[in-house]
Amino acid sequence: MNLNQVQKVVLGIFTFLPFILFPLFLWQMFHSLGTIILFSDRYDSDAQDVVMPVFAFIMPIILTGMVALALLIFYIAHVVLNKKIDGSEQLLWIILFIIIGIFAFPAYWFLRIWNNPSKS
Repeated sequence: MNLNQVQKVVLGIFTFLPFILFPLFLWQMFHSLGTIILFSDRYDSDAQDVVMPVFAFIMPIILTGMVALALLIFYIAHVVLNKKIDGSEQLLWIILFIIIGIFAFPAYWFLRIWNNPSKS
């Protein structure tokens, strides 16, 4: 499975996206929880005052999880279809993808996709 340079860059962006967004998720979570606590101390809060801030930080996390799942499927398929990798290394990469997930994606992307010369 050969990828051209643009496809490699786009895949790299999606591969590193969870690491880039993680600080934003933490800030959004603590900001939302702080807002909930602040409003619950000052005002009579109803369910909407709690659900909306929680929804604001849960939805991006769910979407990032879906991207991570799509990346997992792509990377496993790429390992299996990559003829340059022998069977034991394929098994090792698949185990790494399953056990440590998104932390193995950048290593594989850099070693096996980015450094692989493309036939454009």
